[in-house]
This record gives sequence, structure tokens and C-alpha cells, in this order.
Amino acid sequence: MRAPRPLTAAVIGGIALGLAGCGTVRVPSGPEAGDPTCAGVVLGAPDELLGLPRAETSSQGTIAWGSGEDTIVLRCGVTPPGPTTDLCTRLEDSSGVQVDWIVREQDDLVFYTTYGRSPAIDISVPRAVAPDQPSAAALDLGQLVTTNVDATDHCVGAEDVS
Repeated sequence: MRAPRPLTAAVIGGIALGLAGCGTVRVPSGPEAGDPTCAGVVLGAPDELLGLPRAETSSQGTIAWGSGEDTIVLRCGVTPPGPTTDLCTRLEDSSGVQVDWIVREQDDLVFYTTYGRSPAIDISVPRAVAPDQPSAAALDLGQLVTTNVDATDHCVGAEDVS
């Protein structure tokens, strides 16, 4: 099973244009955005992330913070990734909350997709928002993820497989 494709730079560019044009961030929803779990994610999301205010989005199961090219986007209900050779890392916040994320970079964006959770959640973070630590967005959303979506699997490395 292939990992879900994250939002591409072209889609993010379209999101920024959507925000500038009508005040609403146009975000494509994930195939399982109607899952009741995603409603809990959206309702529980913070009003601010990395100092950026929450913005209105066009699709169910989506959240955005910021404006223009400096918009962080979260989509709940994306297809859970299967085994992958992409970087999979466990991020743990200061209170001990742990979430496994598949991490990819494209152009000036860093994409995080939850691993071992269904429905999966993906986040796109522009490097301009957090140039030194884009993972801060994923860390700040860890409690939101763990409160709403149980982990059923975890990242493993080659050293974990016999």
C-alpha cells in the first residue's frame, strides 16, 4: 500500500490564492473527511498555531492557520499510509505526548502525515513560517491528534525488523 500523497506545492499555491481572493482557504478534503473523528479534530483545534490565527477553510475535515503563502494546513481523513521508506519519526512534546509522523519535503514546504492512526491527518508547514523547526506545528498539534485518533501502529526502522 502506498503512502498518501501530501498536498503539492501547486495545491498550496492554489490555497494561498483562494485565501487572498475570498477570505476562505480552499483546501481539498481527504477521502474520509466525513469520519466523525475528524469533526472532533476540527472542533478541538486551537485558534492559533505558531502565532498564526485560524482561518476559515472550504472543505470538511480541514483547518488552516495564517494567510497567503504563510498558511499551515491540516487535513483530517486522508488515507492512512502503509509501510514506506520515507522518514518516519516519533515526535514527543514536553508533556510526553507522542505521535509518529511520516515527514516529506517539497520545495519550501514540509509535510507531516500521521502514521499508525486511522483516519490519518496531514499537515503542511511552509518553511517561511518555521524555518528552523517546522516540526513545531506537528508538536503543537500532538495533543489534538492523540485525543481524537488512537494509535494502532508505530514507526519502525530496519533495526526493528528481524
